[in-house]
Amino acid sequence: MKHYDVVVAGAGPSGATAAYYLAKQGKKVALVDRAKFPREKACGGGLCVH
Repeated sequence: MKHYDVVVAGAGPSGATAAYYLAKQGKKVALVDRAKFPREKACGGGLCVH
């Protein structure tokens, strides 16, 4: 059985960012999502970049 310090549920922009920064702090992170990767549609399709 694997052990993790943190499990992040949801690999969207927020979850992926949280997992990234936790891992940078030395935490052992499991990032889980119900969708299979790669996704058919990229996240953030409705974001406006200025």
